[in-house]
Amino acid sequence: MKSIWLNLPVKDIEASKVFFKQIGFRENPMHAHATHMASFLIGENDFVLMLFPEYAFQHFTQSEISDTSIGSEMLINLDAQTRTEVDEMTTSVKKAGGKIFAEPAEVDGWMYAMGFMDLDGHRWSMLYMEMDKMPK
Repeated sequence: MKSIWLNLPVKDIEASKVFFKQIGFRENPMHAHATHMASFLIGENDFVLMLFPEYAFQHFTQSEISDTSIGSEMLINLDAQTRTEVDEMTTSVKKAGGKIFAEPAEVDGWMYAMGFMDLDGHRWSMLYMEMDKMPK
């Protein structure tokens, strides 16, 4: 295997493009002009996020779309390099119209994390890990 990417269903491609740009994701130049889907690059290794209209995603998966208002299909984690980065993401998500479900807080004495939902209710978490404080 050479690479992995994440496909997510969205209700409104254009609104999702704006949201993810506002929280700092980089639009994938390969698909920048596409109107039927969106693609973003995340992190220094350019992890690929693909967004598809729900009808297209449902066609690909041959299954129903999860109802994110009553459950979570996954938790997508983003690695932060500092506590400040976690706090800045919280502010960006709020400004972009996302919902914070877990305000930034210390977890287990060695992590600093927050959680948010994007416009379609997909759950994301950003955390900073202080590895020297991690229990042995």
